[in-house]
Amino acid sequence: MRVLITSSLLAALVTLAGCDSSSLGGPSLGDGGARSTAVASGAPQARYENRDYGIALDYPKERVRRVEDRDGYFNEGGWRAGVGPEAPGAALLVLRLKGSDRIRAGELHVGASRDPAALAGCTEPDAWARPKSVGQASLDGVTFATFQGGDAAMNHYRKVHAYRAAHRGVCYAIDLVVRGTNGEVYDPPREAPFSETRAFGDLQALLDGVRLIERAP
Repeated sequence: MRVLITSSLLAALVTLAGCDSSSLGGPSLGDGGARSTAVASGAPQARYENRDYGIALDYPKERVRRVEDRDGYFNEGGWRAGVGPEAPGAALLVLRLKGSDRIRAGELHVGASRDPAALAGCTEPDAWARPKSVGQASLDGVTFATFQGGDAAMNHYRKVHAYRAAHRGVCYAIDLVVRGTNGEVYDPPREAPFSETRAFGDLQALLDGVRLIERAP
């Protein structure tokens, strides 16, 4: 069957294509996965800046909040995912998606280290990384190695999208972390506040705000 598209129908389709999906009752782009709505044009911005390590991040303060902890069942307490507090380095920043709860939380972690061993193996995938997930990405003109992996145990889970770069004598670690618990074990069962796809989409959009800046003398 052939479908005839009239000029008036085509104009209507173009108009709908320009609308925000949320105004039509549909899912946001963050739900679908291709691109997040976390960084909206004109959104009020906050800025984290650390001149000792030469890194800054501009982020939309209405969508995320800065926290001091790295909560979670699999939290090792170190400067990057996969290491404990004894590993030499600095855990610089945690941004948590608003709406995060025990069932699902989304966080962006930033850490850095000048330790020679950390620098030597900075871009090597961690043991928990999936081999086929290894790749590259450019943040503020600097090439970062990327890999993905996760953990699961006792109805808890953690999934990590990792970004690593050795630049100007510093190993930078940025981890996008989605973690939580199985909502089915609660009585009554509990639903997650957002999908994993949306969480990673919103976190990945925050990477647009990464800046590698002049370090303090």
